[in-house]
Amino acid sequence: MTATRNVLVLIISVMILQLAGGLIGMLTPLGLEAMGSGPQTIGVIAAFNAAGYMIGAWTAPRALGLIGNIRLFAAASAVGAVAVLALSLWHDATFWALMRILQGIAFAYMFTSIESWLGEAVPEQSRGNVMGIYHTGAKLSLMLGPFFVAGLGPLDSRAYIWTALFLTLAILPVCVTRQKEPAPPDRTPMPLMELGRMAPAAVVGVLLAGVVNTGTLALLPVYFQDFSLAGGGTAAVAIAGAAAWLGGLVLQWPAGVLSDRIERRLVIAGLCAMAGVAALLIAIFGRAVGEIGVIVLLTVWGAGALSFYGLCVAHAIDRTPRGRVPQVMSGLLFVWAAGSIVGPLMSGFAMRMADRVGLFGLAGVLLLVLAILMVVRVRQRAAPSEAQQEEWKPIQPTPLASVELDPRNPELDT
Repeated sequence: MTATRNVLVLIISVMILQLAGGLIGMLTPLGLEAMGSGPQTIGVIAAFNAAGYMIGAWTAPRALGLIGNIRLFAAASAVGAVAVLALSLWHDATFWALMRILQGIAFAYMFTSIESWLGEAVPEQSRGNVMGIYHTGAKLSLMLGPFFVAGLGPLDSRAYIWTALFLTLAILPVCVTRQKEPAPPDRTPMPLMELGRMAPAAVVGVLLAGVVNTGTLALLPVYFQDFSLAGGGTAAVAIAGAAAWLGGLVLQWPAGVLSDRIERRLVIAGLCAMAGVAALLIAIFGRAVGEIGVIVLLTVWGAGALSFYGLCVAHAIDRTPRGRVPQVMSGLLFVWAAGSIVGPLMSGFAMRMADRVGLFGLAGVLLLVLAILMVVRVRQRAAPSEAQQEEWKPIQPTPLASVELDPRNPELDT
């Protein structure tokens, strides 16, 4: 608990930041649709945001070295708030695409600042528990954020003021903390071909996590805004988003613990199969099961789809030589970011071609394909020995993600 108290202000900052993240993730697709943009355009603009995030993740270590964690977080938060407020001033899809790139870069910088700081400040023996609290708090904020604007129109300026308010407020805990800023990070990239040879199942799993999860979540508000739950509109979308994240939050820890005891790829296959079946049931029987039924199935989808990324990363670490964990996790992040660029484009096209059936139909097929691939890889390549297997820790696809240290190599913790 002492380790958690020492970095509590950093965790609070991220929770406030993710309140804004949950809001903007809902408002952008709904606002674009209100302006007359179709699903494919909404997917393209979501891909622009993912591209900005990728740029931010790539350039953040250099930015940290130049200005430090506190100033980078504050500057990025200010840019993010300005980019959000600008959305309410000019209702044009091209302009929104540019602002979403800025927002992606800003969020990558803010996450990098906080997570590299956590990696330095938290002792190795406490890191798993602290990061569990960190990611749980972040998911709760993503669930709660949309409820702050429930009932407001998607282009109502008050919704964007709420988002900018949280982005600005997130600066306060970081600026008043007494925690010493960490030294600038040193990151040497790993060639993707080498990463693919080392852990091909992890690379494919992380790629499809970006494609399926980012693509589905980007179009989720469009799918659910016509529901009548809680009066419909933003309120219905907030309930849907909370249901998906709740599923991931509930199953994340049990799935991780199970993967420490049996073959991780089989657990990943099970999660993907569960999520894939739930997605196909929504696609095929969505109208028949009613709105409550769809929400229940969406929770099941979230439980599987939003839980397997961390297991893919853990599988890659199991096969990583000592001292190369930072490079592996950095490489996986960029694979995920690439998938996050492609995913919204594919989901937007699928929704344009087949409306509601297309969005979850695509997700269901891809998830079932991934489940099959994981089972095939288990048959082709044996699991690592118990001595090689690293204990699972909750990990989400955010820059650097406290990867400064290899937990199996105490010599790096100096």
